[in-house]
Amino acid sequence: MEELVSLVLLAGELLLTCGAEMYRVEETVERMGKAAGFSQVEVFATPTGLFLSLHSKQGQVFTRVRRIRYVDNNLSKISQINALSRAFSKGEISIDDVTKELERLQQKEMDFKWVVNIASGLGAGAFALMYGGTLLDGFTASVVGAIVVIAVSWIGKYPIPRVLQAFTGATVAASLVYFASLIIPLETDVVILGAVMLLAPGVVMTTAIRDMLSGELVSGVSRGAEALAIAVAVATGVAVVLSIGGL
Repeated sequence: MEELVSLVLLAGELLLTCGAEMYRVEETVERMGKAAGFSQVEVFATPTGLFLSLHSKQGQVFTRVRRIRYVDNNLSKISQINALSRAFSKGEISIDDVTKELERLQQKEMDFKWVVNIASGLGAGAFALMYGGTLLDGFTASVVGAIVVIAVSWIGKYPIPRVLQAFTGATVAASLVYFASLIIPLETDVVILGAVMLLAPGVVMTTAIRDMLSGELVSGVSRGAEALAIAVAVATGVAVVLSIGGL
């Protein structure tokens, strides 16, 4: 029974750390708990914690609380965990296999980081061109955007709040564009805007709205506040550099 409890708890924890919506976390935990043989499953998920109570058919009650301290948006892992939970619910996969797969996902790092860096750079360049920049502005934004993503990824290895990560990334982006503008003619506002768009909390805001529509007011409001704080941090990082540089 303890192994089954740990299995259900691990699935919920992984979904939360990957930035899943609250309804998805609770639905997955309930589905896996029922498939594991528990007669009643009570779960309450928030962006920073998971509260779980499992009732066995013998009358035993297993209650667990898991504190979530770090969240990294990873839609690929969310999709894989959903697939595992559905296969487990249908009896297509054993408990040992599910446990091994979840533990593998827990230790797995993002594949093809260099592809992510290149794609992020191209995205930043596309934003700069979309905002009316020249090809030179787009190329500069691509280079700066890739560097910003690498810097933020490196900072993310340490227990640093996402707000400070966004502030640091915006500061790096604005600083690089400022020094580049001293050498080559650039539309600095367009290039900076294209580079910092990579730091925009789009996924967080979308998830917050989805939680609000699902009636998850606690997570919806908290994630909305987080998205707002990240946006303010990005703007502040850029403003600090521009005020110092006199741009």
